[in-house]
Amino acid sequence: MRIITDVINQISHKHQSQDANPDERLNQELEKILDNMLSNTDDIIAAIVSSVDGLARAQRLASDMDQHRFAAMSSALLALSDSLVQESNKGKTENVLIEGDQGKIFILHASPKLLLTVFTQKQTNLGMSLAHARQATEQINALVEVLS
Repeated sequence: MRIITDVINQISHKHQSQDANPDERLNQELEKILDNMLSNTDDIIAAIVSSVDGLARAQRLASDMDQHRFAAMSSALLALSDSLVQESNKGKTENVLIEGDQGKIFILHASPKLLLTVFTQKQTNLGMSLAHARQATEQINALVEVLS
């Protein structure tokens, strides 16, 4: 477990020290998608879009949540889940669901190079929250296709 924590720390500190992302237009549009998702449901309380290699691209997180750390952890969890699904011949990962006693976290592929992590309240409509998250991933994927 210590090795995983060390890797996450290295990735998050590496991305903290990098200059601002040159693709500011994409980041601004990603933020609009997050704003729209958060305004359409009270169940989702925070979200972050990050690259598959753990770089935070857009976020709507509480001030005490380190975007670089959450981007790195989300990337690691989704990559591990992808490997688990592939090794067990279960197709492709649709989403990762983590249930905590104070809320849920979803991690979803949003495009070939981006992922979406959403954080919900303790009492949440699981189906509706997941539907809003999936709708956001569709918007993100369409945006990436247009801007690529």
